[in-house]
Parts: sequence; C-alpha cells; structure tokens
Amino acid sequence: MTEHYDVIIVGTGAGGGTLAHTLASSGKRILLLERGNFLPKETDNWDPKPVFVDGKYISPDTWYDADGKPFQPQVHYFVGGATKLYGAALYRLRPGDFGELRHVDGISPAWPLSYDDFEPWYSRAEQLYQVHGNGGEDPTEGHRSEPYPWPAVSHEDRIQQIHDGLDQGATTRSTRRAGSC
Repeated sequence: MTEHYDVIIVGTGAGGGTLAHTLASSGKRILLLERGNFLPKETDNWDPKPVFVDGKYISPDTWYDADGKPFQPQVHYFVGGATKLYGAALYRLRPGDFGELRHVDGISPAWPLSYDDFEPWYSRAEQLYQVHGNGGEDPTEGHRSEPYPWPAVSHEDRIQQIHDGLDQGATTRSTRRAGSC
C-alpha cells in the first residue's frame, strides 16, 4: 500500500461509522476498511423472521472459546456492520452499571470511568442519531445534559394496552400504600 492515511478505521458499524462522521470535517485522510459487502436490498431485510429467527444474514463463521469449544458468534459482515440489522435501539447504561457488581458467578469490577464521564457522549450520540424518547420516565436512568431530540415513538396498539394495564396497576398499588399509612 503506497497511500498514506492519518486514520484507518476498521469496521463501519455504529462505532466506526460514528468515528468517521466525527472525523470527516477534520481534514485528515481517513480510510474505512470493511470485511463485508453491501447488505442486499431485499424485502427479507425488513422481516424479523429471516433476520432474527432464521439468521439469514449471520456469518457462517465458527469461533472458539478459551477452552477450544466452538461457537457461532452471531456477527454480520456488511458495510455498516450489525447496525444494518440491530433494530435501531440506542441504549444508555445506568449509573450503577459502571460500579462493582456482585452476582452468582463472582464480582464484576467497577469500570475506571463513571456514567458521568460518558453522559456528554451519550447526549452527543443521541443528537447525531436523532433518537426518540422521553427522558425521566425510568427512575433508574441517569441524568441527562440534553433532552432527546425527538419525542418517543407511540406504542403499537397491543403494547399500549399492556403499558396502560401496568401503569394502572402501579397507580392502584401506590394508592393502596398511601391509604394504609
């Protein structure tokens, strides 16, 4: 290779694509490398059964764990990576996710960084990707320096019925507790 690049980004998924977008106006010479080709334009891309049940777009690779046991890694080699098939959800970890976590298999050590270190970057990504949502509805979520750029997408009818039933149940339990004091 005789070309010179200031930055080489391997993979054009969520991480690589976002980095490329961020660096695009820097004047740097940027090379994007991708293992796969473009995802075929076909109706199966929009159908959950071929995508998630049949695994139509999953690589046939076999990987091996530390003990030599084979497993199928569930990876997608396309321009855009797995973000071409991920379902368009952009989640934030909770503040508690960054701390030490004790579970049945032992202790997961705390991260060297906290939620507060990531929060400005979460907000920046949500603005870039024009995320829809209503901040503050979940009592376990961390603080936000910026609101979502768009309001939450409305529920489909059945999901709205479940939401309303759960909300009504929570209100009934809250009223009972308040009345029993």
